Amino acid sequence: MSDTVISVRGLGKSYAVDGGVHWALRDVNFDVQRGDVVGIVGRNGAGKTTLLRVLSRITDPTEGEARVKGRVGTLLETGTGFHPDLTGRENIFMNGAILGMKSAEIKAKLEEIVSFAGIGKFINARVKSYSSGMRSRLTFSIAAHLETEILMVDEVLAVGDIAFQEKCLNKMDQLTNHQERTILFVSHSMGAVQSLCNRGILIENSSVYLDGDTETIVKGYSSLLLGAGGQADLSNYSGRPGSGTIRFTRMTVENLDGKTVNSIPAGDGARIVFDYVSNLDSDTDDVIITLVVSGSKGARLFGLPSDIIRSELSVGKESGKFVCTIPNLPLLPGNYDIIASCIVNRDLADKITNVCHVTVSESDFYGTGRLQQSSFGDILTDFKWQVEN
Repeated sequence: MSDTVISVRGLGKSYAVDGGVHWALRDVNFDVQRGDVVGIVGRNGAGKTTLLRVLSRITDPTEGEARVKGRVGTLLETGTGFHPDLTGRENIFMNGAILGMKSAEIKAKLEEIVSFAGIGKFINARVKSYSSGMRSRLTFSIAAHLETEILMVDEVLAVGDIAFQEKCLNKMDQLTNHQERTILFVSHSMGAVQSLCNRGILIENSSVYLDGDTETIVKGYSSLLLGAGGQADLSNYSGRPGSGTIRFTRMTVENLDGKTVNSIPAGDGARIVFDYVSNLDSDTDDVIITLVVSGSKGARLFGLPSDIIRSELSVGKESGKFVCTIPNLPLLPGNYDIIASCIVNRDLADKITNVCHVTVSESDFYGTGRLQQSSFGDILTDFKWQVEN
């Protein structure tokens, strides 16, 4: 008996755009085996979300076929599959019934779902009265706790606040380690993909660019973003919030000598450089740049806000570069995500997420000839051991 639970052949999905045709997916082919945890990665607009929408039967393909065997739970955009005029409780039962679960099965999971979502007394209120955060929490909780054989999750790191994001990732980790659940996980967090997934698929230009182990996929994705020169083009990045008085156009990873590199040896120094364009009407020194570095499972490791060290960043009408120098990058080998934001005159001007990454490579940091083990976590620190009597 075959263990293939998802089979995709020649899959394509097109949309009419401005009198023409845009292919969100084109000639996509792959199989997923029972128990696989597959990270679906790629740049914004590559077709990742469209792929999950087709696989979960939310939208029909234009060509080809996708065969899915088993109960499917989905977490796509907020509130997918909810009826706004029904209560949270009623929506839980409705989702379970759609999956073919009996009422007794759903009741057995109800308390756990409500507790995980943290919506308490609001479970009997109509969903249309919920905040977006409450809907997000309930959506994930239902998808994670109901008896599905296949779980499809689109960017779990965008769900709720930071604490709930960590809770979601821990639940994902539990599902992958202790249950034979097949999971398709769309994410821009390479740390989360490496931590949770045993395989990856890289989507580029609406087609499968790479399909293999997570290390290969993460390296391939980083190469697409940074290219051979260790740079990421941000000029056409869409969906960014902010006034636009200043816009990031490029991120470059450099060593302390200012040479562009693809990776930084563990413990070495680095320069993170952001080119920008200015649309300011006049000069200002009220500029704050913040970088936040996150690692395994999307956990935020540390932040680098310019105002906390009283850096005076004066910006005028001309374009330029913001440079953050880190004398010793305190990270173990791996791939890390960077969130960059710019505040000008107390207003958010630009914010970049899911695009900027830095790769840390192995080094003889301790001078012992032994390399660091990334299984110990993310943070690299100097230390010593001794015996005292």
